[in-house]
Amino acid sequence: MAKAFISGVNGFIGSHLAQVLLERGDEVVGLVRTTSDTRSLAPLFERYGPRFRIVVGDLRNPRTLGAGLEDVEYVFHLAAVLLGISEAEFVETNVDGTKNLLEAVMRHRTPRLKRFVFTSSLAAAGPSPDGSAIDESRPPAPVSWYGQSKVEGERIVMQYASQDLPVTIGRPVSVYGERERDLSGGTFPIVKLGIKPMIGFKRKKLSMVYVGDLVAGLVAAAESDATLGKTYFFSNQSANRDTEVVAAAADAMGKRIRIPLITPQLLLPIAGLFAETLHRFTRTRPALTRDKAREVRQRWWVASPQAAGTDFGWTARVSLAEGMKRAVTEWQERRARRRLVREPIRDRAVKTYLIALGFGIVVEGIASIGQWYEFDPWWVIFLVIVAVFGGVMGSVSLFFARRPAVVQFVLGAIVGVGAELVNHFWLHAWEFAPAFLARLPSDPWMLALALGLPAGLMPVLVNAIAQTLYGLRLRLG
Repeated sequence: MAKAFISGVNGFIGSHLAQVLLERGDEVVGLVRTTSDTRSLAPLFERYGPRFRIVVGDLRNPRTLGAGLEDVEYVFHLAAVLLGISEAEFVETNVDGTKNLLEAVMRHRTPRLKRFVFTSSLAAAGPSPDGSAIDESRPPAPVSWYGQSKVEGERIVMQYASQDLPVTIGRPVSVYGERERDLSGGTFPIVKLGIKPMIGFKRKKLSMVYVGDLVAGLVAAAESDATLGKTYFFSNQSANRDTEVVAAAADAMGKRIRIPLITPQLLLPIAGLFAETLHRFTRTRPALTRDKAREVRQRWWVASPQAAGTDFGWTARVSLAEGMKRAVTEWQERRARRRLVREPIRDRAVKTYLIALGFGIVVEGIASIGQWYEFDPWWVIFLVIVAVFGGVMGSVSLFFARRPAVVQFVLGAIVGVGAELVNHFWLHAWEFAPAFLARLPSDPWMLALALGLPAGLMPVLVNAIAQTLYGLRLRLG
């Protein structure tokens, strides 16, 4: 029986790693912060009792580190900031925090210590320049603060390797599976509505790995003599197009209707800024950040797992279809549990109206930049944002939140078409640029339909975002 220490044990990957180690009979000590939600670990406490315990500490405070490191054989460092809103956040935890943990390990190490495994990321290496799979020999070229912080973390780890600390670095690609929060929090609810979300007009390509395969790889790398002082990508053998990932989720849900919804890449930084602002008020995990948007805008996140297969025989075994089926099933079970707990109407109302208002600011901001139309008088734009988007659309979103998505879409479309008709025949408060109208119908009724119909998506998306934020607040996964 081995003894392992896991930082970030309550996280997505950390909880799966702890489960695998405990299932095979090891002793596990997990590091969590005082503010960490440990409810996802409850089944492990119940099942494995004294072989699993947690210690409280903070990577940012070296004085809190050290407990639980006595006589450990393996240290798995997974704790990290993933969605920070400033570069300093990433440096404080992912760089300085890694060094603090390494110092604590050095103070408490014994001859029993066999490996320090640092979980980095494909973000450290950066995207592929041409769509071909990169390998570990490619010099790091991160495009985000997060990726740069992981590069710095890797550099610090290798400095300690020169002090005879046995280290191995793992670089997972896009990880998915049960209890994952990005796909399940953002993509799954949209796919369930029969929508096929896509980012940009050019298709993307990305490497994926199922969380069960990843943790098996981390354990195998920790136990292999061939991996000492080396870095490895963990990925499926073949990369997938972004549309294939969405299709796998839709297949797992049994969804045949898949209406394409393309989000222009120009909107990503704006959406990131809006999510960061919402985060400052709600303190919930942001669905997107401007830093994450820098990564999402890249076309090719593709890496080769060949080195892991050659050095210690690791290969990903779970297909995208099978892994997505497991992830969707767990997400659906989580949703069923959430329905048992209803959000207070006041909290939901505030959140809904703020999101609707944010939609208005984004839409009118883009329209203004693109000079699609102009208001007369100019101050009407503020009235439209507050009254139409925030007030009317916010109310439609709030009062029909529990209705089917089709009903929400129809009502939103009625508001949009109605607003265009009222403006055309009576108000004349905004006028479209001739270039914008060039490809649209000239008949006022058909024109109102073409311009107002997309507004039907707004209540659907507002409620999807509001429900996602509530799910994050509950933190059931």
